Amino acid sequence: MKKVLLFLVALPLAACSSKSGGEELESVELKNSKDKLSYSLGAEQARMITQSGDPNFDKLDKDAMVRGFLLGVKSKQTELSEDCRKSLQKLYGPYGQDFDSTAVIAGSECIGQMAGSIFYNGWSKKGALDKIDLNIAKIGFQHGLYDKDTLVEMTERSALVATFVEKLNKKSGSEMMANAKKLPNTKEIEGGIIIQTINEGKGGMPQPTDDVKADYSLTNASGDTLESSIAMRRQNPEAPVPAFNLQGVIQGWTKAFPNLKKGGQYRVFIPWNLAYGEQGGFESLCFYIDFQDFGAAGTLAQPRQ
Repeated sequence: MKKVLLFLVALPLAACSSKSGGEELESVELKNSKDKLSYSLGAEQARMITQSGDPNFDKLDKDAMVRGFLLGVKSKQTELSEDCRKSLQKLYGPYGQDFDSTAVIAGSECIGQMAGSIFYNGWSKKGALDKIDLNIAKIGFQHGLYDKDTLVEMTERSALVATFVEKLNKKSGSEMMANAKKLPNTKEIEGGIIIQTINEGKGGMPQPTDDVKADYSLTNASGDTLESSIAMRRQNPEAPVPAFNLQGVIQGWTKAFPNLKKGGQYRVFIPWNLAYGEQGGFESLCFYIDFQDFGAAGTLAQPRQ
């Protein structure tokens, strides 16, 4: 299992405009903490684009990206339109290795639209839109694209965004754990872990020091799939079923697996303090587990170097 990394996004504003470094940028006065947060989220979303490693970034039309961002926010669609897909394919070529300068405007607008859509739907799913001024977020996005996002110093920005996400994760995680208790065929074990039995296995149960072999899918409290060995092996059927030693995984797995029977399928709801903790953004997690085998330490899993 990999450490879950957080992924951020942002949005729009109307204000007076000013010239900065030759580009015309919108200006804004950040009057309170909500304004600062909104601006920071927009700037961080732009940073995802500016630091994406795209060698053609400087050839893109930033104004078109800002227009697209607004369209993405307003449309609230979760997928790009067919026209946008065609524009991006024309811009970068069928294999992403060609760049067609005649498609810069349309392609740039579609990149912005994708960012705006992700932003809106991501924060909407977390129930956070009422805490964000979308207009100010859009200005942060614009300033970030032009590398003029200096209204909130980077250290303060990082702290604002991290604290915001952590509070949202704690709230949504608590709700997920409370709802999990109401599901059928569940039991609560040490540490507040909730185990839902989908199909009970017929085999034995491992010890906390054993190796285990299991396919799994990991989702957060918002229902987003963060990692899935099942999906990976669907794409590559020859890939082996993952194997782990229970002393080398998150505490939630160490505590949960001795309550699972070999051959069974389960959902395991793990509170943040037994998952990736503070480093994982205080996210509570849900694992779907297809438990296939277990054995003494060293029999299934390769020791970590």
